[in-house]
Amino acid sequence: MSSEGFIFPSPQWAEAFCKALNENQEYREAAKDWIWDLVFVASNVPSAVINTVAQLMGLTNVTSSAGAMKFKLRNGTCQGSEFYIDASKADADYILEADYTLWKDLIQGRVDPVAAILSRKIRVKKGSFLTLIQFSSAAIKMTNTAMKVPTKFVV
Repeated sequence: MSSEGFIFPSPQWAEAFCKALNENQEYREAAKDWIWDLVFVASNVPSAVINTVAQLMGLTNVTSSAGAMKFKLRNGTCQGSEFYIDASKADADYILEADYTLWKDLIQGRVDPVAAILSRKIRVKKGSFLTLIQFSSAAIKMTNTAMKVPTKFVV
């Protein structure tokens, strides 16, 4: 990790977030009944971000404008993460998609995750909207956890 943090979104950020979730007792309690994989898709990712992440991954000629992070979430724990520079390759029980700038605002504490889901700024592409709302406390704990991950945003 550089002194500024992990680039968002990237495999390193996803791994750090997964580890941070496992260290958060409040999240563990709020998500104790959650048993589904979850994908966060960032759309409209600036090309500078895509190029930096592709370089970190040793990839060339990447034309994607969306990245995805998959988290294997079971009973309040994160059992692993995967990163997809091509978001169309990611699949899970739940897929939530939002603009890169919204994810950035969420991580920086400027946006409430529940309000973002209710207003459809975070779009539920796959999975039960009603189940998500039942786990709104876990969503808030996840956001609080994301805010603690040392994050670098490529300009």
